[in-house]
Amino acid sequence: MSTPRHTPATRAEVETILRCGPPRRVPLFLPAIYEHKAWFIGSTPSAIARDGNLLARALLAEYEAIGPDALAVGVDVYNLEAEAVGCTVTFYEGDDTSIPGISPGNHRLHVGDDLTAAPVPNPLKDGRMTVNLEAARQVRRALGDNYWLRGAISGPFSLAISLVGAEALFLACYDQADWVRSVLAYAGRIIKEFAKGYIDAGAELIVFDSQASPDLLSPAMYEEFVLPVTQDLVQWAAAQGVRDMPLIIGGNTTSIAGLLAQTGANNLLCDFTADFDEWAAACREHGRACRRNISPRLIQSATPDEIYAVAVEELRRGRDLPGFIMGTGVIAFGTPVENVLAIKRACLDAAKE
Repeated sequence: MSTPRHTPATRAEVETILRCGPPRRVPLFLPAIYEHKAWFIGSTPSAIARDGNLLARALLAEYEAIGPDALAVGVDVYNLEAEAVGCTVTFYEGDDTSIPGISPGNHRLHVGDDLTAAPVPNPLKDGRMTVNLEAARQVRRALGDNYWLRGAISGPFSLAISLVGAEALFLACYDQADWVRSVLAYAGRIIKEFAKGYIDAGAELIVFDSQASPDLLSPAMYEEFVLPVTQDLVQWAAAQGVRDMPLIIGGNTTSIAGLLAQTGANNLLCDFTADFDEWAAACREHGRACRRNISPRLIQSATPDEIYAVAVEELRRGRDLPGFIMGTGVIAFGTPVENVLAIKRACLDAAKE
């Protein structure tokens, strides 16, 4: 069954949902498409991640094929800030569709390093920040100011792991707490510089910090280390005029739903492994929009009708939740377009009820 085209949400419609205003007739649909962007133009993640023109083409092709209610400028979203201060990223040539990643053991910092004079990158010239900013400018020109375009930035804890290494940083949380706070503050300074570039390019922001998931970091440690620096980032963004800030932390985040609501970010993620009812209660209490994800494995391997049925059920559960958004986990490269469109079809059909 084909999915009829519809006009994506306007900026004002998206902002209304993020601020838990009256629901839109057609629920917002925000699929998580990053490396899969390359598939729309017959390219690879490594190719579009290094070329602003290619990335812009891929973003516009995603817009034409899927018609999402927002686009995110980003491919390997956790690597750019770390690369800009000296971490090496492994890319793949030819037809290899692997996702670029920080090279193993290639960390810039060691526990205890003095960070008072640590370098902060210039987003207009350092690393591949320039690639994403050029793509953002091109897409903004092509789609106009009335479409919600988001620039991907790392969250502080995830960037700190890229700079220090996961094991070293986790151990430091136990015996060098002050230094951990200093490296998180440094990560925050780097992220803010990249964010300034996006803002100047006409994009909104979206923060990815999945390394801070309870699957890896205890709720107590999240509250002690990550919450304060995330609150600072959200408050800084608000001072730059960015009123709406999505915070993306994947995995089963049920145990920190209340803490995430305290970050100030007003669009939070209830991933497919998280408890929707508990998340809905937290979002109601704090007045936060909630994006509910469908499993990317299901989207990749099930039939469109099976995916549609799951989407219908999730939409039913979120029907009365202010700020409800239909989303997906990260769509795998090469996922059939009709599988993604099955979720959009469910959103369109929900408007008929």
